[in-house]
Amino acid sequence: MHGVVKTFLVCSLTHLFTSTTGEADWREEIGWNLLQLYAGASLPSGSGISLEMAEAGTSYMPDSAHSAFTGISITNISDISPAVSSHATKVGLNYYGNTTSLVTGIDTVGVRSADDFVGGFLGTTGTVGTVGTSSAAVMSHAYIDFADPELEAALNEIIKRFDFFTQDSGVVNVVGMNNGSSSVVPPLFGSSYNAISVGRTDGLHSHGSTPANYPGPGRQKPEIVSAAFPNATSYAIGAVASAATLLHAKAKLANNANATHPDTIKACLLAGATKEEFPAWTQTSLKPLDTTFGVGELNVFHSYRIIEKEESSQGTSGFHGWARNSANDTQPLTYTFTTPDYEPPLTLSAALVWQRGVSGPNYAYDALANLRLELRDQAGATIQTSDSALDNVEHIWNTQLAPNTSYSLRVSSSSDTAYLSLAWRVNGVARAVIAAEASGNDVNINLSSLIIGAPYIVQRSTDMANWSDVHGFTAASDSLAWSDTSVPAGASVFYRLFFLEP
Repeated sequence: MHGVVKTFLVCSLTHLFTSTTGEADWREEIGWNLLQLYAGASLPSGSGISLEMAEAGTSYMPDSAHSAFTGISITNISDISPAVSSHATKVGLNYYGNTTSLVTGIDTVGVRSADDFVGGFLGTTGTVGTVGTSSAAVMSHAYIDFADPELEAALNEIIKRFDFFTQDSGVVNVVGMNNGSSSVVPPLFGSSYNAISVGRTDGLHSHGSTPANYPGPGRQKPEIVSAAFPNATSYAIGAVASAATLLHAKAKLANNANATHPDTIKACLLAGATKEEFPAWTQTSLKPLDTTFGVGELNVFHSYRIIEKEESSQGTSGFHGWARNSANDTQPLTYTFTTPDYEPPLTLSAALVWQRGVSGPNYAYDALANLRLELRDQAGATIQTSDSALDNVEHIWNTQLAPNTSYSLRVSSSSDTAYLSLAWRVNGVARAVIAAEASGNDVNINLSSLIIGAPYIVQRSTDMANWSDVHGFTAASDSLAWSDTSVPAGASVFYRLFFLEP
């Protein structure tokens, strides 16, 4: 016989795991355990995807003998020095280590010296040349350069060429802030338009406005923050680059070029970010990103749930979704969704991303498109607006949506045609109820208020610390009766229900 039977409802996975300090814990912090639980064996490994990284100094190679890099071909593209860098190794562990990152099966990584990348690949030293091309899906840049009046012209040229590289090659470039909350946003490459700029979850990074005398002064950076091991911006870059790689791997399975576009990957990462870690997080319609934490903390579980959806078309869409499209001053885009039957209120996170174009052969910036993102109610009235005149990111975070209600996201442009990516997610607390009753050696579980089509997992514990899956199902109706026939004898048992949003 068993002892006491108790039931608990865990309404979502978002806060299931907590983080302490340690090498693996940064992954728990950003939703990795939740994603593993959700996706299981269908989680892509990253096999067949090529990555690159650039590292500063003459010692710029990761330690290819590290056990986490087993099976990965790490190539010294710059071929300046074979010397191993502990910094590059730690970035690589977070980025593509097969037991330490978010991808387990990366085959190929190319490594460049930062000097060679800036001077040679971007063609800015010696006889000024053309920008190179790369077949990599993602590239990390865990280094910075400071503002220098004597180097302004050179740094401006480098930044423009770097933005052209993202545009031309379709590579997701991940860059970072400087360590230290009192430092200014670095122009290289923190001030770029088309990369993903990264800070650290504890806020001890440069933040605020991009500096004067560099492209687009006054834009908000960073765009997203992440936990990492060790806790520094360089390693947070590796974490975000790993998440971008995982999303690219998932998107590639859809055989849709729009899904793997750098703007789509970036939009999904930004829309998936969480704010709960930052009680003082704030935004305005003209400054849609928090001045310290951007859109919030990377959450790979949320972002994966967005990008796994089929691309949305205008009109009726799901309450998680993404789309790549174009807008101009006469053709706005509208995506309408109905919120699920959750406990009110519900939250919406939406991110709109577009590039600043760079035209060759002189690598001159095109005019920045001016896009506007609105959340509208079912009558078409505007509830909230994100309309920065400087940034090429708009973001809406709303915590007051009603259940079973139609809303729309509207993208409009006050300039010429602009190509863009939009991603969004609605989250809330499920109404499901779980009840358990002992019946001899079994426990009868009765579930009600389920969402039809949503996957659930019933878990059991005898100590409230260690839980095991005992029944997984996708709700075919709004209720379910099930019996646990393998209850441990002589123990108190506890049950909880995991709700995995559809």
